[in-house]
Amino acid sequence: MELTAAVVLLILVSVCCESSVIVSKDGSGDYTTVGEAIKNAPDLSDKPYTIHVRAGTYQEYILIPSHKTNIKLVGDGPHHTKIVGYQNGSTIDIRGEGFVGENMGFANWAGLNASGAVAVRNEGNKTILFRCSIEGLQDTLWAVSGRQFYKECDIYGTVDFIYGNAAAVFQDCRLYARYRAFVTFTAQSRQDPSDNTAFTFQRCTFTVSPQDSPFKSLLHATLGRPLRPYSRVAIFHSYIDSIVDPKGWEPMPHQPTDKVTYVEFHNVGPGSNTDRRVDWPGVTLLQHPSQALPFTASRLLDADSWIPLTGVPYHNTL
Repeated sequence: MELTAAVVLLILVSVCCESSVIVSKDGSGDYTTVGEAIKNAPDLSDKPYTIHVRAGTYQEYILIPSHKTNIKLVGDGPHHTKIVGYQNGSTIDIRGEGFVGENMGFANWAGLNASGAVAVRNEGNKTILFRCSIEGLQDTLWAVSGRQFYKECDIYGTVDFIYGNAAAVFQDCRLYARYRAFVTFTAQSRQDPSDNTAFTFQRCTFTVSPQDSPFKSLLHATLGRPLRPYSRVAIFHSYIDSIVDPKGWEPMPHQPTDKVTYVEFHNVGPGSNTDRRVDWPGVTLLQHPSQALPFTASRLLDADSWIPLTGVPYHNTL
């Protein structure tokens, strides 16, 4: 979006007032672990506190508590700076408002049959992950609650690997299915029709991970299933690969399918044909851009009021 002079000034003022520290495994920074840096960050900060995490693999389990606001983790690239976990639970658990992760990798490799092995658990309001890699198998990204924005991220998983009840918008992200006979990209868990929550995917890619491409013909995927009755997912201007079954969506055991909202608009790719989608009342191919407006970042996240101040680029329209 275009930034006004006033917004640009606010960004410049914010940047010049930022505090920052360095994490480096070799001891050349202010801290050797990410956890230490977060522990010593100011409480209830009203401006960004930047933690530059230098290249390296950090085997840690990170909590951003609710009183650590406006934490900004900046790495040297998602494949150079990685925080990795190897057990059930969350590699990083975000609860503080205003968190930004940029050029970071987050992974949980607890195992193919592990459930609850979450790479990123996010319940922070007004949170952003920008140019990050989020890697796991089942339950990779738990978008619990709040307003969340994901831009140019790579997200890897198998079953229900993006799930939760946040209002979350994913722009220009690549969703990579890892090999497993049964794959579901999403399991959005909107419980109440009054909740303004949903997952929106805009100009994203739904495909197989490069590492698993030799098994592409054996992989069977759906776009999602309802973890709760009023599940909502919108997919716009995205590429849907042939691994996605023509029915598109599938039921979750013990959950109704007559209350969901699953909408698609101007998608491309061999899996984007909607002629054989499941025959549920809320599964819809939108015909006009105005029908998609409630799922845009501006409407779903009230993004225009807070994302520009971070300097992270986004599209506020279709």
